Amino acid sequence: MKKYTIFILIFISIITLFVGGCTFKQKKQTDLEKIIERGYLIVGVKTDSPPFGYYNNKNVLEGIDITLAKHIATAIFKEVSPENIKFVKVTAQDRISKLNSKEVDMLVATMSINSKRRLVIEFSDPYFETTQKIMVKPLSKIKTLTYFNKNGRLVVVMGTTGEKIIRLIAPNAQVIGAKTYREAYNLLLNDQADAIFGDDCILRGINEDNFKIVNRAYSNEYYAVAVRKSPDSEEMLNIVNSVIATLLDKKMLTVPKK
Repeated sequence: MKKYTIFILIFISIITLFVGGCTFKQKKQTDLEKIIERGYLIVGVKTDSPPFGYYNNKNVLEGIDITLAKHIATAIFKEVSPENIKFVKVTAQDRISKLNSKEVDMLVATMSINSKRRLVIEFSDPYFETTQKIMVKPLSKIKTLTYFNKNGRLVVVMGTTGEKIIRLIAPNAQVIGAKTYREAYNLLLNDQADAIFGDDCILRGINEDNFKIVNRAYSNEYYAVAVRKSPDSEEMLNIVNSVIATLLDKKMLTVPKK
């Protein structure tokens, strides 16, 4: 009887420890909770894509994407402070990997919404609409992408949606891949290419030498903020969408007139 009683007491102790362990198991934090606990938001942005993300003549990072990111940080922390946000440079090639490896919390980096990207990341509501066009030298007679099926050298920034469009419309084109829009621009400027294919708003932003943008659009592009594809991102995405709606209503996400 004594042995039986000891066994019961041991059994009850084990059950108590198990239940207690389950009761006090720490709840998994959402991405938003982690950001608030850390004290600042980490945003992946472009730094070579005016008017969205670029360094001005005082070496200060500014642009439409930078403004949007700051408003998101303000909404998260309920105050305006440069301490609440950290910017990380991304490119078209590495931005998704930096997001999914958790190097950044979100991307505000001229990211176009498309179905392939939706498989690995989640998008906010769109905050900007643009098109894809060709930029050429002032005296160029190039008028369409099909020209490049037999002639010329066409630059595209790698990792952008422009690559897919070129494969569909000009599959035989001699394509030169650039890492950034600035690199693409310099290739055109130095006669190492005959045209750049890219987002119209960025082409206009980098155009400093009166190059010509051919007035034919090949796609509609909708920029959105990107977050990780996870239930842990839902709270943060709701805040982002709320900020975007407010800024669009106030017409604060438009390209400034030159």
